[in-house]
Amino acid sequence: MSRGIFEKLLASLESKGKTLPDNRNTGHNFRYSISNALKCALGVFFFQHPSMLDFQRHMQEKRHRNNMTSIFGVPEIPSDTQIKTLIDRIDPQSFGGVFNESLLIAEEHKVLERYRVLDGGVLIALDGVWYHSSKNIHCKRCLHKTSNGETTYYHTILAGTIVKPGETVVLPVMGELIGNGDGSEKQDCERNAAKRWLLNHAEEYRWLKPTLLGDDLFSNYPLCKEIVENGYSFIFTCKEESHPWIAETVKNSYLSEKTRREWNGRHHLVYRYRWLDGVDIRDNRETLSVTYVYLEIENEEKGKITYKNSWITNKAVTEENVVLIASCGRARWKIENEHNNVLKNHGYNLEHNFGHGEEHASEMFCLLNLLGFLYHGILGIADEAYQRARLSVGRRTEFFNYLRAALRYALHESWHGFLVFVRGDIPDG
Repeated sequence: MSRGIFEKLLASLESKGKTLPDNRNTGHNFRYSISNALKCALGVFFFQHPSMLDFQRHMQEKRHRNNMTSIFGVPEIPSDTQIKTLIDRIDPQSFGGVFNESLLIAEEHKVLERYRVLDGGVLIALDGVWYHSSKNIHCKRCLHKTSNGETTYYHTILAGTIVKPGETVVLPVMGELIGNGDGSEKQDCERNAAKRWLLNHAEEYRWLKPTLLGDDLFSNYPLCKEIVENGYSFIFTCKEESHPWIAETVKNSYLSEKTRREWNGRHHLVYRYRWLDGVDIRDNRETLSVTYVYLEIENEEKGKITYKNSWITNKAVTEENVVLIASCGRARWKIENEHNNVLKNHGYNLEHNFGHGEEHASEMFCLLNLLGFLYHGILGIADEAYQRARLSVGRRTEFFNYLRAALRYALHESWHGFLVFVRGDIPDG
């Protein structure tokens, strides 16, 4: 277990801030740096505390010191308006590398060893997520929909996160923002965003040897072809009704089969796997050969099929690995339950409007929220003091209550000292 990983993550964010172009005119106030604005905004999401900066300003007035300085290394706290103004000008694409840099730090501390699953690679699940909506506030990049004469403007992102079967902690990668702005009438969509994600990030994340997971929307020839050409693998949900050519091919073919039976503590479950190699992804001269995998689970006592799903993949499927392949395909739901749901409903308030801005503030606040979530995931695996503090409190919601209270009412000399205070323990040697 490691000490100092939190400081490394913050240093990475600060370094990234220093590389970003500062578009302020010479007449503007340069008292506050972009790096410090980023760290202040991150602190709000990291501690799930919208009023955190106000409390630290009050602490500075009373004690002439504050925790944003001692823990986050921010010499002076900008106002909320100044933070939004500075962040609004940042092009999100120029910021995205900080996610990869954070994962490289995590790799140094052996965090990613527990996520390697197929041929030494990781699984990256992709899914679209809303993070802002309004009937009044909007920009040229906003998507929109009209119902009963009323228009709703919204932002979404194609989120990506490292997942693994049986692993409850997920680790976000840089997502691809979905938005208008190219002057066309047609709105942007998840499929286009997936192609851009490959264009913008395939090389960046190649060291992870990723296998992409996604729903039925992604199991199409153009996207799968680009994934293969980039040296990636995929396991995508493939529904019968939306892929009639594949369904017909499967129906008229002999499939390999494997069955296993297990006791789950209450019932006997029978898992039936079927797979077929060399399936053309579409009925066209220009096509791609994939492997079709099907799984159904039957509850023996009830005589009922409780689960069934099918996927296509460019991975070689055998009797030895079909169980693992199907398990990895099923892990796609983790981006919905353990990423999207947590970010929306468990303190991160992803859908809250933290400020739209004129250019990129809304997008940047979303990315900083995801970055805070990533930091918690990494720390929960690699920082022993963080783990001990987390375990000493119990429930996740109570843990964040403790963090907020400790940040508000006491001054701490360091991140490690802060965690020692949270768990109510004596300092480590």
